[in-house]
Amino acid sequence: MEPPNKNPRSNDEPTMSQSFPDLSTLPESVLIRILSCMNPKEAVQTCILSKRWRNLWTRVTSLNFNKHAFECTADFVHFVTNMLFFHGNSKLDTFRLCWYIHKHEVSTHSSKIYQIYVSNITAWIFSALSCKPLTISLVLYGFPNLKLPHALFTCASLEQLELDLFDSRKKAIEPKCVNLPNLKKLKFRYCALYNLVMQGILSGCPLLEELSLDGCSLNISKMKSDQLRCLTILSCQSSRVVEIFMPSLISLHLEDYCPGIIKLSLKNTPSLSKVFVSYKTFNENYFSSAEFRFFNCLRTVTDLELYGPGLQGLLEKIILNCPKLDCLKHLTFGQGAIHKRPVLLCRLLRNTPNLQKLTISDKQHSVPEKPATSGEPKKKGATGRMSFKCKHLKAIEIKYSDPSGVQELVDILLQNVSHRKRVRIDLSRF
Repeated sequence: MEPPNKNPRSNDEPTMSQSFPDLSTLPESVLIRILSCMNPKEAVQTCILSKRWRNLWTRVTSLNFNKHAFECTADFVHFVTNMLFFHGNSKLDTFRLCWYIHKHEVSTHSSKIYQIYVSNITAWIFSALSCKPLTISLVLYGFPNLKLPHALFTCASLEQLELDLFDSRKKAIEPKCVNLPNLKKLKFRYCALYNLVMQGILSGCPLLEELSLDGCSLNISKMKSDQLRCLTILSCQSSRVVEIFMPSLISLHLEDYCPGIIKLSLKNTPSLSKVFVSYKTFNENYFSSAEFRFFNCLRTVTDLELYGPGLQGLLEKIILNCPKLDCLKHLTFGQGAIHKRPVLLCRLLRNTPNLQKLTISDKQHSVPEKPATSGEPKKKGATGRMSFKCKHLKAIEIKYSDPSGVQELVDILLQNVSHRKRVRIDLSRF
């Protein structure tokens, strides 16, 4: 009698051959989709598998070229040039090009070789445009003499465009004309934008829904778009107040070094409902009346997130003239936004009568400032005069890393809320 098998295989358990499908039976469209998810170098290497795979790599629908994958610059240039040549005019959904040239590399290259690199980039962009791509992403650092081809701004097939251009100074975007009828997402990083250019971009992209500006120099006074729904401005600089005319705008994400660097005036944003604001520092030298006007335009917002220690100084300046935020339902304070001044928080909550949820999140929570003076003992109800009436407030969520001061913050909030028994408080630690 044979001994029983200690590890019998279940009939339902797949074998090795069952786990992996036979690639030879898959249609070419599926194989091309698989190759499109690969690194271009790996996709080319599949040509040795069999005759069927020999030319499949020339029909991939996504090309992602990154100089970091090559040790030698000459090899990178040779590979990209040949890959685009053999790809021809086959369908191309996505074209991404990432190439960094550091200062020490520029000094080692002769001006002729450097100009050849610039010419190669221009030729590659033209090759990609001939395939009518849906998405183009260019991340090019260290090419001050590069001029983007005007055809890039008149490609009718484009739905997404990302330009990340960094050198010793911000790259000026100066297309002769903009005609991108199907563009929905647009991102500029480390670019210089001027009034006429911005107006041409917004008017030449009738379907544009998302616009992101990161580290840009905004020499503009107005941004007007009837279709834009999401606007993101990160670490930009502007010497003037930028007026926003966007009736369809729903989401605004503003993140900067300190208040006043970017001065926004929301002139026509009746649909605005979600706003994220973050400032690292507060500098009175940059502070102006534009910040008052900005907060006065948040009356339609339902979700407001405030982050950064710089917002504490800003709120101290505007709190007495803070408008009523009747539509606000969810309010979030992030790291360093207001944790040292719970009394200031209570003053702000007096202007949010319909608030439903308050979230306070700080990974480096510090002990909040006491409402009583240092030589005076804390009395019950000492902050009662600052009571706020949020009749619809249902939950207060506090996330912290340092427990010191958390209970005091809870006590201050409960002392000031008018219906403390109906409010749920959730405490969680990072």
